[in-house]
Order: sequence, then C-alpha cells, then structure tokens
Amino acid sequence: KDLLIRHDVTLFSGNFSLYGDFSQRVVQILKDACPDVEVYSVDESFLEISTLPIVDYDRWGRELRAKILQYTGLPVSVGIAPTKTLAKAAADFVKKHDELAGAFSVVGQEQRQADLLKWLPLEDIWGVGRRTAPKLQARGMRCAYDLTCMSDKWIQSRLSINGLKTVHELRGQSCVGLEHLGGPQKTIIRSRSFGHTVRNFYEIEGAVATFAARAALKLRSQNELASAVMVFLRTSKNDVEWRGVSKITPLYPARSDTGSVITAALASLQQIYDPDFGYKKAGIVLLDLHAAEVRQLAFTDDVLAIDRQTELMRTVDKINVRYGTRLVRHASEHVENTKWHSRQRLRSRNYTTSWLELPVVK
Repeated sequence: KDLLIRHDVTLFSGNFSLYGDFSQRVVQILKDACPDVEVYSVDESFLEISTLPIVDYDRWGRELRAKILQYTGLPVSVGIAPTKTLAKAAADFVKKHDELAGAFSVVGQEQRQADLLKWLPLEDIWGVGRRTAPKLQARGMRCAYDLTCMSDKWIQSRLSINGLKTVHELRGQSCVGLEHLGGPQKTIIRSRSFGHTVRNFYEIEGAVATFAARAALKLRSQNELASAVMVFLRTSKNDVEWRGVSKITPLYPARSDTGSVITAALASLQQIYDPDFGYKKAGIVLLDLHAAEVRQLAFTDDVLAIDRQTELMRTVDKINVRYGTRLVRHASEHVENTKWHSRQRLRSRNYTTSWLELPVVK
C-alpha cells in the first residue's frame, strides 16, 4: 500500500453496470457504422465491412475511433484485415504503436501483413494460447510468421483441424465468420467473489438465493426454461487446502419461476456446504435451457397451476421494473448491505446508470 501511495497509483473496484452501459454505447456506434456486428465480449466486437464502400481503410478506422472517443470518451483500437484472427492481431498491434493513431489495416497490404505476423508472438495468437506456444517454440518457431510457413499436414497433425483453421486465417483465408447470438443460451451463470471469507451458512444461503433469483429473472427475460440448477462453492486460492465443490439438482418439469429455482439451489447448497471451510466465492448455473414454447409436460402436471405461476412471475417482474428491482423478493434472498458483498470500497460512481450518481457540473 505504501508503494502505491508513493507512486500515486489510482485503484478502482469493479463497476460492472458502468462497464456494461459504456459497452452498449460503443456497440450502438459500431452498428450505426456497419450493419453486421458480432459482439464478441464486453470490450471487443467484430465488424463485417467488406460490403461497405471504403476507399481508405486506415482513414475509415481512424474516423470510427474518433467518433467513439467523441461520443463516449473511450479510446479504442481498430484492426482491419481479411480475417478475424488477423483483425484481432492488428488491433493488438495498434495498442503498441501510437504513430498509427488508433487504426491499422492490412487489407491488400502483403508487406504489412507479413510485418504483423513477424511481430505477433506465438502465445498471443488467437486460438493458440500459452500452453501450445512452448511446444511450437521447441520446434524453433518464434512468431506467427514462422507458423504460417509450416505445411498444412504438419499443422493439422500437431494442432488439430482448429489449429489449421487458425493458420489459414493468419495467411489471409477467412475460415471463421461472424457469429450472432440469435439462438437460445444453454446456460446462465450468476456468481460473486465475497468481500471476506464467509463461514456462516445463512450468509451463503442468502447469497445463493440472490444469485438464483437473478438467474431466474434473466431466464424469463429470454423466455426460456431451465432443466437443472448447479451450485458451486470455492475457498480462497491462497488457502493451504483449496476446496471447490458443486452439486446439480434437476428441475422437473423445466421451470423458470424464482421459487422453484431457489428451492433447487438451496437443496444443492445443503449437500455441499461444509462448516469446516471458509468460502470466498459462490455461484449458480442454470443448465440445459430451452424455449418456453416447447415445455415438456407429464400427464400428472397441473397445467392451470403452471399458468398461474407464470402469470405471478410476470406480475412480480413488472412490479420490480416499475418500482425498483428489489421491491418484491423471496425471504431467503439477502437484505441490502449484507457482509458477503464485494467490498467495492474504491468503486467509481455509476455516472450513466444511476440518477443519484450523476456528475455535477458547476
């Protein structure tokens, strides 16, 4: 701590609502610039721009970067290439070269593409990773360019068909198209690292119930049902005796109501909780999701009761949206300011997502 103070280091706790809001703002700018966008992660997207009337790719990239900077204040890196793997590498290249002004294109530039591959370390190739890189280095390779010089037969025998696709992408042959999240998700996860080591069962129970409620809300927003609930607990990685346990409880029939999800989650928790351990993280995963329209019923199921439960959950969700996200909740969920919360003592304000934390202009 003294070292950080001496060097005037600024620290921030995670603020995921703020990150998510800014991510959505950037994505909207990207969609305004290009109709075909794949949101790869909260801070990374791919654009299919081959159909756009672009004459100077470097200039187009710099203008897009300037617009994002003007609208959000966020500096981004724009890499433009014939393939996703090369584009990702080009975006990383930009970060190390300020003279490029935030954008770098290798489209139609063979020498630029070769220079990029000679700069790109093996362990930083998208799809290779740090475990595979040492094996390639043992063969005398040092960069992505060396890998592209190997024969397809040699590559496939050592890196599988996926590795061969990666090398083809590095050579400029597109093998991985844009992916769009149009289909239903197969899992939903909600978890949290605790602000301190938690041993009390009722604290962990409150946390797991809260995660279950949030996961169920997400499930209903996607109009899906879950067939099983998994709960996991983790001790601190710094503990001499590290412990990670999990338990799956099936839901039959598949459900989306909060009560059923919480009940299944707490049943799993009771089987894996051990009072001899202190836990630093807990989470819940909803498994085997499918669309609510294809609900599978048994002859003994009470259809009217299921419909009433569905309508009840719809009403609760409407109330919470209108009057506050935590207004109506199950008793097993936590009360505010519970100890298991992450400390977040250094969290920045929610400048764009909370009326109470708007920046004040004087």
